[in-house]
Amino acid sequence: MAEDPQSQGVPAVVKDPAPEVAVLVEEEEAPKVDAEVGKTLDDNSVVKPCAPKEKRDFPMRETVISLGSGGELRFNWFVSLFGLAFLWGISIYCMVEPDKAKVTLDKWFAETIQYFTWFYIVGNPIMTFFIFWLAYRYGNIKLGHKDAEPEFSDMSYFAMLFSAGVGVGLFFYGVSEPLWHQNSNYFSEAGYRSQDEIDQWALEITLYHWGFAGWSPYIMIAICCGLASYAFDLPLTVRSCFYPIFGEYIWGWIGDAIDGWSVVMTVAGVCTSLGLGVIQITTGLQRLEWVDPTKTELTGVYVAIIWIVTAFATISVVTGLKMGIKFLSVLGFSLGCLILFLCFVMEKSYYLMNLLVQTTGFYMQWSIFQVPFWTDSFGSLNPGEGRSVDGNSSETWWIGAWTVFYMAWWVAWACFVGLFIARISKNRTIRSVVFGVFLAPTAYAIIWFSFMGGIGLRQARQALELEKLGTDFFQDAAHYQSDSSEFCYDVPQEDVYVDGVEDPIFVNTLPGITPVCKFDTTSSPAAWFNVMYSYSYPGTGPDGNFGGFGQFLSGLSIFTLAIYFITSSDSGSLVVDTLASNGAEEHHWLQRVFWAFTEGGVATGLLVAGGSDALGALQAASIVFGLPFNFLIIIMCWCILVMCRTLEEHGQANENMDARLFMPKKTWKMPVYGGICNVMEVLFSFGNINKTLQASGLTAPTAQHFVGFAKNALFPFVTLYSVYSAIDLKGKNKVTNIIGTLSYAALHVGWIVLFICGTINYGFVALAWTMFFTNTCILISVRMTLRGMIGISGNIVGDFVACSFLYPQALLQMEIQLAAEGDLSAGDS
Repeated sequence: MAEDPQSQGVPAVVKDPAPEVAVLVEEEEAPKVDAEVGKTLDDNSVVKPCAPKEKRDFPMRETVISLGSGGELRFNWFVSLFGLAFLWGISIYCMVEPDKAKVTLDKWFAETIQYFTWFYIVGNPIMTFFIFWLAYRYGNIKLGHKDAEPEFSDMSYFAMLFSAGVGVGLFFYGVSEPLWHQNSNYFSEAGYRSQDEIDQWALEITLYHWGFAGWSPYIMIAICCGLASYAFDLPLTVRSCFYPIFGEYIWGWIGDAIDGWSVVMTVAGVCTSLGLGVIQITTGLQRLEWVDPTKTELTGVYVAIIWIVTAFATISVVTGLKMGIKFLSVLGFSLGCLILFLCFVMEKSYYLMNLLVQTTGFYMQWSIFQVPFWTDSFGSLNPGEGRSVDGNSSETWWIGAWTVFYMAWWVAWACFVGLFIARISKNRTIRSVVFGVFLAPTAYAIIWFSFMGGIGLRQARQALELEKLGTDFFQDAAHYQSDSSEFCYDVPQEDVYVDGVEDPIFVNTLPGITPVCKFDTTSSPAAWFNVMYSYSYPGTGPDGNFGGFGQFLSGLSIFTLAIYFITSSDSGSLVVDTLASNGAEEHHWLQRVFWAFTEGGVATGLLVAGGSDALGALQAASIVFGLPFNFLIIIMCWCILVMCRTLEEHGQANENMDARLFMPKKTWKMPVYGGICNVMEVLFSFGNINKTLQASGLTAPTAQHFVGFAKNALFPFVTLYSVYSAIDLKGKNKVTNIIGTLSYAALHVGWIVLFICGTINYGFVALAWTMFFTNTCILISVRMTLRGMIGISGNIVGDFVACSFLYPQALLQMEIQLAAEGDLSAGDS
């Protein structure tokens, strides 16, 4: 056990952090509360770096229901009800009016893409570069105690995170996505690239979507939650990530809103993936003729599959993380590797190895800088907006339907997968997590798509070759067309000669692989099974009627896919229960069963009521609602930095660090998210705010807060002049202060009037924003000056947030602070 720093002569006081790590939105200065003993600490007290052995009692909402068997249910009622109400509200809307819901939510999605493509695109490389830097700078820091060992072996760890993160998607998109891009990407329309270049770019774009870009949001939440929980003894919830910003306020309504939103996104993501994946499994079952291939009404089959998966997921989640989830993850990953290896050996193996090497180099060249920043700004212009007249622009919908969709979808899933990875990453170093969650999965994705996507591309090219041979030599494009599908072609098993041509027009170097298929855009799930059935080896076997490996590989694929769905569902249930239980890692099994059944129930309701349209609508909703999380994940970069610097400064030990070391020594009397905003806590607590939260400053708003907010919203220049006067210690700048105040007042009235005039002419809106942000700059300058004079640390980002859209609060904050400070000239040298 580490020694008490004070016994070594090292003062264990909370130091004022450096300016560059000051909180983005400053915390309120309030009496410091010793949560373990409930006593208020005075200014001469110290916070020891290591927390006591007893776990802190965090003042979060909790409902306890005793069961007759002696057990009890423990959950945060607000987080649970918020998640359930929001989720079922959206789901019922999608069920009752699936067509209308899809139109409405697709419109929201389209508008999100239109206005925030730049934000989704640039956010991802910011995370990626930060992760690489973090592994280099703070790679030795552990998500846990200094000498503790990881709970899971590297193999189990990788299998579990892989199964939760992308296992299902690799089957769904492994063959089909490169084929989609072969026909529609922003390079295929250029008019000057060869088919070889187009196909290589199809693989490159696919791998960008599934490489670093996919894992960046996951690992950000994983590291942030892991550090907060296992190094600083905070609850394993998303809210804990933002303790460096909000301090003790995070245990109130702000934290509940964050965790409740996380529940909505997690369950919505699992439900839509469960429902959409069931459609693919059904496609495979029809190919195997286990389900009637001619049957079009498949609702009963969908429901049966959902509840079979849900039943096994429930059993898995009840048995716990170290048994059911771990076993199924390892099994699913092993079977996936088996399928990959079998296809690699039966295909043109050296072509696949060549493609792997080539694609790896292509990925390293293009997917670090160029593609991650590509917004296709010219290609997304509509006719009449300056679209290219040469006809070679990409489709306007492409970047939103693919790249931005993926960036938004990874963020929508980040709460679920990131928190699950944090749970299984306990006691691992940051460098180990980055390698296991970032580098290794990307390397595996390159192998998977180079092999499976490469097979799909080669076979599609061969199908086009046979179609052209039929047209050129037999005057019939369907000469080699297979009886099974108009998109598939039977590959001649011997060389083909025609009269008048000495050399064969077709040489078969891959006997046994037939039929090969072009891509059917109306049935993309069939692409995977087309590849599985291509390994037919006709004319072989004892009687020359060997049935091929199609049924075996398809059956194995369906079984593996089902396992991946089970692991996604049980992992999601575990994470949701953790969020709804205030981060508790041990829950009553009934709570896990409840969330597993909720996922199955929502997916069933959507499929029965509205089919794929209802599922697509919920998917669009979850992506739109994930937009705020993209911002929050970027903010986590700063939170992680604060945690790592705190651990490095005080030295990581074999005890948890006290999270209150994050907080600066002096803060604002009223934070910008306090004051009138505290009315939310009054409502959520039914007027009975937790006493510990009250001691931390989260009290009911007073008349001063309401009146001050209203005054500053309407007449901000009044307060501004009083602040100007207070910081002008010697009264030498009175004229300047008056000019500044009058300018602010004119601009304030101006932007309000111009926004109203924007209904007439949008040009007025541009002028309004100019005036608004000019006022923001004036207020930032004043706030920075005041902060410097009274010794409150901060940064330009926090000042911008406070002084722009929260300007009434920022002015009231300065007014209250000045009243508390008294005469500033008394401390002037």
